Amino acid sequence: MARRRTPTDEIAPGVPRGVDFPIATGTARLQDEPDGTTFLWVNGVPSSPLRSDPEILDFEYMERFSATVDAWGPPARMLALHVGAAACAFPRHLAHRFPDSGHIAVDIDATLPELVRTWWDLPRAPRLRIRAQDGLEALVGRADASLDLVVRDAFAGDDTPSHLAGEEWWGHASRALRPGGLVLANVGTRPGSTATRGDLAAARAAFGTVIAIGEHAVLKGRRRGNVVLAASTRLDTDVLARYAASASLPTGVRSDWAPS
Repeated sequence: MARRRTPTDEIAPGVPRGVDFPIATGTARLQDEPDGTTFLWVNGVPSSPLRSDPEILDFEYMERFSATVDAWGPPARMLALHVGAAACAFPRHLAHRFPDSGHIAVDIDATLPELVRTWWDLPRAPRLRIRAQDGLEALVGRADASLDLVVRDAFAGDDTPSHLAGEEWWGHASRALRPGGLVLANVGTRPGSTATRGDLAAARAAFGTVIAIGEHAVLKGRRRGNVVLAASTRLDTDVLARYAASASLPTGVRSDWAPS
């Protein structure tokens, strides 16, 4: 009897699982989970979920990204820049939900953009263009008011690379946005760490109000985790609050967040 196909059969067929392979910035591997998800691990850290259904996001912070886009209300033909593309799970999700949108995904690793196209059903250019490029360089090269959405999801270990978390990066993000545009940034935080303070200060210097979305315990500095920073003049915080109230994990929405 032939083996029944599973969702993971559709992801990177023929690529061995659980085996490290070299990429430009270190090593990566693909790992299948019993629930039908394949995860991309980069340098020993889970980096991207790969699932056949683009509606499903397996990382909580990506669910917060998606909920914040809904609270923002994207233009019908939005153009988004994704910094830290990895396997492009979130660009794929948005391209599915908003078929007229366009996406540019950049990653510092020169190998990953070549691989991810072969792993699963990503939209083709011009709907999704994938480049090996530094995230600051990608922003600096954008014309004024040329983007509707900027998503930052780039890490070096547990922290955002410093050149993507300072006044220069946030300033160019503000400059490159069209009026009413949105910036989303995934930041890692842990009790006693001050690494995120400069990032948040730079975001507020560029945008004024910055909303932080995350688990209550993480926002209060009691536990390590991920917090989403959202900056836009057109963000409906009431919609975000309703999302937080019904989220699977106890979630807060704060404009006064201070990492501790």
